[in-house]
Amino acid sequence: MSRTHFFILEKQQLRQQAIILREKLTRAEFWQLNDALLKQFSAFDWSAIKTVHLFLPIVERREVDTFEFINFLKINYPQIQMVVPRCDFKTREMESIAFDPDATVLIKNKHQIPEPLYGDKIKIKSIDAVIIPLLAFDLKGHRVGYGAGFYDRFLEQCKPSVLKIGVSLFKPVKRIADPHDQDILLTHCITAEQVYEFLR
Repeated sequence: MSRTHFFILEKQQLRQQAIILREKLTRAEFWQLNDALLKQFSAFDWSAIKTVHLFLPIVERREVDTFEFINFLKINYPQIQMVVPRCDFKTREMESIAFDPDATVLIKNKHQIPEPLYGDKIKIKSIDAVIIPLLAFDLKGHRVGYGAGFYDRFLEQCKPSVLKIGVSLFKPVKRIADPHDQDILLTHCITAEQVYEFLR
């Protein structure tokens, strides 16, 4: 199986295979993909966005380096308020905390996720775009994460117009075999090659 294509599989199979493919990437391949993702992210139209929620990467899991996205927004869209998640692993819910790249102190939680040590909570309904970590996604905008449901719960609380933007190291699969009726679909997904838009 190539690094840019999966067969039609169920979520758990896709999850396992995406993790394996990440691990097989050389250091050079991984950073080339990150550079290409930043180029696509930079070309996206952020002009109407006032508040954006960005996940912070788990380095040990070779997640997309969103610190590069943060640096781009800081320089090119200084008016955009950036917020990052802080997780409660008992309730499996996330808070949105105001993030200042120059001032916010980050610590890693028990799952190695960088989180703000302090900061103001931001109302979820004020968020205009959410950058979502992915392991896989399909051509209809269904997504596969780690399975804990943090983003499912979070997106349910967002306003209906929020942009739900996945970022993926790999191309989409044609179809995820076991989507759920309750799945919250992506509106967009950024890959190294292009930005996918899922029209409703």
